[in-house]
Order: sequence, then structure tokens, then C-alpha cells
Amino acid sequence: MTSSDKKDEKKNTKDGTRVFKKMCLDGKISTYIGTREFVDHVGHIDPIAAVLLIHEMDWFTENKEYKVYAEITATFRYGRDDLDVLGINFKKDLYTDAMQVYPVKGVASCTTKIQGKLLKKLGSERAFPFTFDLPAGIPSSVTLQPVKNDTSSKPCGVEYCLKTYVAKDMHEPPDRKQVVDLLIKKITHAPDTQAPQPYIESAKNFMMSPNPLHVEARLDKERYIHGEPIYVHITMGNQSTRAVKKLRLSVKQVANICLFSNAIYKCTVASVEHDLNVQPSQTIAQTFSIRPLLEDNRDKRGLALDGQIKSEDTNLASSTMHLGGGGQASTQNSIARGGLEAMVTLTKALPIANREALGIVVKYIVKIELFVSMGGELKLELPFTLSHPIPEHYEEDMEPPPQPTDANADNINLELDETGAYNNTLLSAQADHDDPLIDLEAAPLHDGGANSSTGETAQPSLL
Repeated sequence: MTSSDKKDEKKNTKDGTRVFKKMCLDGKISTYIGTREFVDHVGHIDPIAAVLLIHEMDWFTENKEYKVYAEITATFRYGRDDLDVLGINFKKDLYTDAMQVYPVKGVASCTTKIQGKLLKKLGSERAFPFTFDLPAGIPSSVTLQPVKNDTSSKPCGVEYCLKTYVAKDMHEPPDRKQVVDLLIKKITHAPDTQAPQPYIESAKNFMMSPNPLHVEARLDKERYIHGEPIYVHITMGNQSTRAVKKLRLSVKQVANICLFSNAIYKCTVASVEHDLNVQPSQTIAQTFSIRPLLEDNRDKRGLALDGQIKSEDTNLASSTMHLGGGGQASTQNSIARGGLEAMVTLTKALPIANREALGIVVKYIVKIELFVSMGGELKLELPFTLSHPIPEHYEEDMEPPPQPTDANADNINLELDETGAYNNTLLSAQADHDDPLIDLEAAPLHDGGANSSTGETAQPSLL
């Protein structure tokens, strides 16, 4: 065997599924989770599947009054956390759910392959799977972009937190040293089926002109992936007596903040201009392109972005695919047909409690502006959907686990980094069977490291 073959073999043995681990400060429990991004497919939402690992089982045996609980919370933060004074918090819980993980009530079962792999490697005596099923219609993770280079406070927006803690009762405030907080985020994936192409036509008459300027515009498709160019096809029939001199093409993000009252913010995320010279009685058909990117909008405060975990890079916020309870995708089609006015009407028609639960509703439109000689202009708008593709390995990781058939599943060497230093790296490991390895990457800490007020710590490791 050559040296290159040995390198390839070594590289293949390290390939596996990356999961995240975080341990509480006193070392009693840890939480393992396969992904920190959960996809909303409009019809259903990925389950939040995690595994609890108890390190000090003897302590729980001696103190039987203590239990381990898990809680998932969606929070809308509308003010800086450094302004939280006198017990006033500038945040509102939009959704919360909790369960008892240990001692197990009934039979604990795995809902995904990741949970099944973790149980085989951690041992079913100390590892306990738990799953949260989110209801349709809850908001996606959205962050409002703060001032550039401002890292002194958490940004405003909607965030999700998965918390596991040790307490005597579910509603009892836990000791901060016995709490594990994991920030997660919910992203939107639009259905694979494409909606009809956005299309609009309009005509405008000008003074002293017997015939109008007629314009037709359409997009090449209705759904776009982040970073994908948008192609706008424009057909123009100029029967007026004025010449069309310039075309301005822009993409606008419309964010409706549904808290207490509707507040609508518009922000241009991409803009291009083209010089034209369409003379009277002339007809043209031309295609223009535009690409909305976050890289071109880093300095715009208040721009809606997809939820961030610590300081990781993100992108523009995905389009909201449904409004209100029930998670009906038809609402998005209504918005697409009616434009901005339809979004405002639909959100105002909801009861106040349901409207606040929407969080931040995001919509995108392509705005077309034609400027003619002697000061006239014609404006058109085409709505579209901006979303994510299906993540890699999504279908495999979200499948139900197979029945265990490997008799050597426990024959694994476990290596942990006990240095206590957080470096966000992957360590090496060996397995004595063909079951896929699981790479274990530490979840990022809040600013301040293990001594922060959140009371959490993390160890990078690999199973």
C-alpha cells in the first residue's frame, strides 16, 4: 500500500456525521444534537431530536428528587440586552414547550438515525433521547442587522433556544451550573414545486400623447435560492410620443414586525440602472439580471437576516412561507398575487395574539422603474420567494433509525479532549466496526466563555 493510499484510507475513516455537544458547568449532564438548523417545509417542520447524557448517574440515584427537563423556547428580542434593567426584559416568548427527559416516562424512542447512532456509542444506560415537534406556523429565526462591528449585545430578532436543566420541578428555577443552553435556528425551505412565473403588465398615458406606453414584465421563475441571480424579462411597446431613457431595477426587502402593532420596513438590497433609448413607435424585448447579496448590504442597520448562532456568517432572511396557525402555503400565494397590500391586510386581519406569534414576516419584490423624456415614469412590482435548498445529508439524517443488528456496536474507542480549551476543532477517533463515525464538534459559547452568566461550557470531541 502506497503512502497516498494510506492517506486516503485515513481520511475516509474520519468521514462521518457531525454533531454538537455542550456540557453544563458542574459536569452532571451534556446535550448532544445532530444539527442546529431545522428546516420548515411549509407542510411540516423537522423534529428537534437530541440526546441527553448523564455523567454522574450515582448522584441522581442518591438524590432521586432531582430530575432532568428539556425546554424549547422561541423568543422575540426587541431591545438590547444591556438595556434590561430593573427586571424589565425587552423580549417576548412566542412559543415554549417542555418535557421530562429523566427519569424516563414510558418508553424513550429514537426518531432519527442520529439519535440511534448516538445511543449505540454513548450507551443506553446513561443516554436518553428526546424530541420536540414544532407546530406549523411558528416564525422562522430572523435577526435584524445591528450596527457594523457592534458585538456588545445580542441583536434583535427571533431566536430559538434548546435548554436542558436539572431541577426538582419543571417550573423551578434551576441552578445556572446545571443548565445547558443550545442556540438553534429554524430556516425555511420552499417546496420543490414551482409556482407560476410572476407576471405583470401595465400601460401609461402621457399628456399630449394619443397612445400609451405598454410594458410587460416577468421573472424566469417564482422561487430563488440565496445567491442566485434573478432574470427579469421586459417587453416594451412604445406607442407614445415620448422616448424611454432609463430603466432602474431593484430588489426590495419588506419586513413586517408583528409585535404589539404592525411596523413595516422597506430596504433596497440590490439595484442596477441601464440606459435605454426606446423611441416612439419602437418595440423591444430584453432580459436584465440582478442578484441580491448580503455582502453588498453589510452597512444597512435593521436589515432582516436569517438567524445567526453567535457570530457565524448568514444571508438575507428567507421569505415567510405562511402566516398564522395551520401553516397554509396558500397564504404565500395570496401575498404573491396581491403584493405588499395583501401582506398587510392578512396580518392585520389576524387576532392580536396570533399576529404577535408571527414574529417578523419577510417578503421580497422586484421593482421596475422606467423613466421617459419630459419627466414621466412608469413603475411595476413583481413578488418572488427567496429560500434555502435542502441541506446536505438531510434525507438520510432525518430518516427513522433502523433496528439494531450490529452485535459489535459497543466496541468503540472514545477519545475526548480533556484540556478544557475551546478551539472548535475536530479530534480523531477509531472504531472497530463498519458503523459510521460521528464527529463531535463543540457548540460555540456566548461571549465570555465558560465563565459567562449563561452558565454553560463546551468540550470539542469526536465519537
